[in-house]
Formats: sequence, C-alpha cells, structure tokens
Amino acid sequence: MSRKELIEDTEEVREVIAQLQAKVAAGEQDGEETAEEVIEVDTAEEVYEEDIAGDTFEEVIDETVTKGTIGDVVRENEKQRKEKKALEKEEARANRAATEKTVVRERRTAERDRRSTQRPGPSRRAETPKKAKGKKPAAKDDVIISLEGVTKSYVKGIPALNDVTLHINRGEFVFIVGDSGSGKSTLIKLLLRELKPTSGSIMVNGFQVDKLRQWKIPKLRRSMGVVFQDFRLLSDLTVYENVAFAQRIIQVPAKQMKKNVSNMLSVVGLPGKYKAKPDELSGGEMQRVALARALVNRPPILLADEPTGNLDPKNTLEIMNLLEQINKNGTTVIVVTHNDKIVNDMQKRVITIKKGVIVSDEEKGGYIDED
Repeated sequence: MSRKELIEDTEEVREVIAQLQAKVAAGEQDGEETAEEVIEVDTAEEVYEEDIAGDTFEEVIDETVTKGTIGDVVRENEKQRKEKKALEKEEARANRAATEKTVVRERRTAERDRRSTQRPGPSRRAETPKKAKGKKPAAKDDVIISLEGVTKSYVKGIPALNDVTLHINRGEFVFIVGDSGSGKSTLIKLLLRELKPTSGSIMVNGFQVDKLRQWKIPKLRRSMGVVFQDFRLLSDLTVYENVAFAQRIIQVPAKQMKKNVSNMLSVVGLPGKYKAKPDELSGGEMQRVALARALVNRPPILLADEPTGNLDPKNTLEIMNLLEQINKNGTTVIVVTHNDKIVNDMQKRVITIKKGVIVSDEEKGGYIDED
C-alpha cells in the first residue's frame, strides 16, 4: 500500500499503533525488554515512530500484526526511516571530512606564505669584490638584485659565470663591462630567467629567480624594463602602438593607456612621432621608442643591453643622458656596454667581468682594459 493509501485509512492505523503502545506499556510493567520510547502520532496525515530500538520494534510488530497490509506499511515506514538516518549520517560525515580537508589545506597554505615572508637570507656571507673602494654595506631592504655564489656552465667544466656574488641597491646606476664572451650576456639572461643557474641563488626585486615556477616568470619580467641593441620594435605598428603594446599585456584601460603612452613619449622626447612607423625613424629615435616601451609600465629596474651599440656619438650621448634622468627619477638602471668613453665620462659604479669572474667593482669607476 502506498503512503497516500495509508493516510486515507488513518483510523485503522491509529488502532494498530494503539495496540503496539499497549503491548509495549504492558511489557515495561512486567519487566520485559521493550523499546525505550513508544510511537508518537503528530498529525492525522503522518505517522512517526521515534527512538524505538530496531529489533524490539520489529518483534512487537511481528507479534501484533503478523500479516496484512497495515503491518507491511509500518515495516516499510521503519525501513525507510532507518535508511534516511543512515544517509544523513553518511552525508554529515562526508561534509565534516571535506571541511577538515579544506581547513588543513588553508592552514598549510598560510604556513607556507608565512615562512616565505620570513625566509632568512643566504647564510653565506657575500665576498668582498676585488678593488672595491669605500663601499658601505647596504641594508637588506635596499638590495634589489642579489647573486650569491652563482655559477652557470653550458659545457661541463667550462663555466660562463663562476661563483659570482653581487649586490645592486635600489636606485643605483651600474655599468657592467667586459670583453665578448666574458659572461655579461649570461648574467642578463639569468636575471630575466631565460637561463637557470647551475648553482647559487638569485634574487630580483623580491623574486627567488633560481627557484621561480614557470607561471611566475612573466610577473618577474614585468618588474623589469629591457632595452636591446637592435631595438626590437614591431615594424608593422606605429610608435604609439609599440609603446601601448606593453600596456595591453597588463590590460590597462584604454583611457589610462592613452595618457600613459603620451606621457612616456614626452619623457623620451618623441611626442610628435606617435603616428610614425619604425622604418620612418632614425636609430636614436627607435632606441627612444624602445626606452618608452620598456618604461611605460614603470618597472623598478631597467636593463639596457648595449643600448648605444648601433648609434652614432651624438645619439649615444642623448640616450645616456636620458638613462641618467630616468635613474634620477628612481629607476634602478643596469647598462651592459663595450663603450669605454661613456663609462669613463659618466663616473658611475662599474662592474668588470672577465672569463666569468668579477675582477673589479668600483664606485665612480672607469672602463678597465684587462688585456
């Protein structure tokens, strides 16, 4: 019989329940083992039995109603109740397990974040560079680039960089010089995480570069502007579009992008060239566009790899003056160059590399010819 049919025959159900209650009560008076509580009927439409021990309940039913539709319905009702309770318990257990798992995962994540923010610096003390003159040790928070014992070998036993320890402070202007093959380009590639060191640790603007996960590399590179000898402009785009390209990558709103690009073109002295294509510009103008593109996102570090290599003396001087102005505005500037004249004239910090080793690191230094 269905539940609906049971409700329609409510009087008969009540009579059966009354008989069960009477039998249970009589059993309690005689000291027999019976259910702890009797069946309670809340409404004429629904029949409930609460907290009755399973075996005793079944025994009472069997003794009272051994055959017939009413007995079958009561038994089915008890069976469904037990199944429902078991299901509810299982769901509660699963929910508790899922909650506990989530809490444990969040605690582990929080603990990893806490440890990463409190991670101590390398225990190995930085070696004093050769020929350093009167350099004061920088506070830890002032160091924006740090290499500790960095070695990079392309062929086993022949390192391009060999146990290099180097610190560059926030806001410095640094020249890196040396002959071809000395390791300058390898150093730049390590800072950009185009290469991984064979050994040693590298920190750049808070990023542990040597241990950086692949998906975080773009974020590292966005913290550095890079200018190359060959400009690397997109020939089919205008000056404005070349500079705006860097802003589109980080999804700057169009209105703000227009303002930023226009301001940066003014900084590099090309406000009237925004519609020109690269092939309509001089070498000096193309390098200015490259500088504007590198700086439009306001990175704290600018890496310039031979930025004047393809320029005449006049344009070279203009670009270097521009780099110096950018540095005065707070950007850390690192210039890799072979141009001994600009190094000697500008009297900035000069780091000289030979055969993968730093042989000189001088404040207000000059170009050293190791040959």
